[in-house]
Formats: sequence, structure tokens, C-alpha cells
Amino acid sequence: MATSKTLSLVKRESFFDDSFFTDAWEDFDTAVQSILDKFDNTGLKVDVGSRTQCRDLYSKIRSSKIDEDLYASQALQITEKDGKFQAVMDVKDFSPNDLQVRVVDDRVVVEGKYFKKSEDGSSTSSKSFYKEFTMPQTANIDEVATALSKDGVLTVKAPKREGDASKPAGALSSSVQQQSSSAVQESSSSVSSSSVKKVSMSSSSTFSSSSKSSFSANNKSSLDDMSKDMKDRLVFSHDNVNLKLPGGQ
Repeated sequence: MATSKTLSLVKRESFFDDSFFTDAWEDFDTAVQSILDKFDNTGLKVDVGSRTQCRDLYSKIRSSKIDEDLYASQALQITEKDGKFQAVMDVKDFSPNDLQVRVVDDRVVVEGKYFKKSEDGSSTSSKSFYKEFTMPQTANIDEVATALSKDGVLTVKAPKREGDASKPAGALSSSVQQQSSSAVQESSSSVSSSSVKKVSMSSSSTFSSSSKSSFSANNKSSLDDMSKDMKDRLVFSHDNVNLKLPGGQ
């Protein structure tokens, strides 16, 4: 039976004004940059000098795209480094009371639910999101902590479990590989009185450096086992260039 624990959201000052978030600043810059690269063609790059300008542009993109897809324009970055886990995400469309963070076995679940009815009761609107992160084995699931900045940036952190050996050389390092090592599931919905729109998606990916090597070995073995007659038939021609597999006459 799954065990579940609801975490307290520690409320902090504005994200870039509170030194508590220092180690998450670069991650959030990276998350914002990914949205700008997707929706903006000015080539603007996020750095300390342009951070305010980039965040203003990001906010405009987010406001204009959120009704189309809650996730496509949401700044989110997941990192695993030295056995530690950190997720930083923009949740400013939800108030602290609309958010809940839970630990369920080896996963962290972040949910946001928003519901509003017009004063005359003629219309209602709602937004919701769900994110689920599977913690790396080296992270201490019992020490997961969350913090929410005044301007709506949520961080989820899990320190490295004491006694674990350091990651071996060649461990995942790029943001794409880091994200693929944690399973992430998402779903969202948006409802109004005049129309109903539901958007849901889920994704999970895994990365294994050994699977590619295994495939290559199997592929080579298959070629070695192939008869010479069959190899000779595998000839690819283009204009006056003929390419044969090794062993052909």
C-alpha cells in the first residue's frame, strides 16, 4: 500500500530577491530560455543583465498561450546533480491555497487546482495541473522540501542520501539526460461555461547507455552470421558509386 505525506509549502520573498533560491536561479533561467526559444524569434538570451526583460517577455508569452496548452509555455527545469534532485517551475497562475505537494513512496506529486464562479453564477472557470516526479535512488525521499516564492516560482528539492557513493564517471549531466532519468507525468484541464476544453498528456522516458551498445553488438552478430551469398546481394548504388558490405567480392 502506497504511503503518502503532504508537504508544507514554505513561503518566501520574490524569487530573484531571496538568496534562499540562489542555487535555483540558473535552472529557472534555463527554463525561461527554453520557452523563449520556442515562441520568440528575436534571439533574446537570458543572462543577469537581460533577466528582467526576458522574464517580462516570458510572462507575455505565458499569458497568451496558457489557454491553448497549460504546459507548452510553462517554465520547468529538472536537474539531478551529485545525487541530489531539484525541480523549479512557474506556478504563478495558482495561489498557495490552490497548490499541494505530496510524497508518495519514491515519487513527488505536485498538483494545482483552481475554480472560480462568476458573481451571478452564470459561468465558471477552472484550471488544474498534475506533475509527478520519480526521485533518483540516491536522493533522500524523507528530506524533500518545497518553497514557493512571492512571485510564483515553486522549488522542490531532495538532498543526497548519506552514505551513497558518488555517481560514476559518465553519469547523466545535460539537462535533457537529467530530465529523462526522472519519470514525469502531466495532465491539465480548462473549463468554461460556453465551451469545454480538456488537455491531457503524459510522458515518461528512460535513458540507458548500455542499450545502444547491446543493439550494436546484436546487429554486428547478425551480420557475421549472415551468409556470404546474402552479403553480396546487399549492394547500394548511387550514380557510379557502389558500396558493399565487408566480405563482398
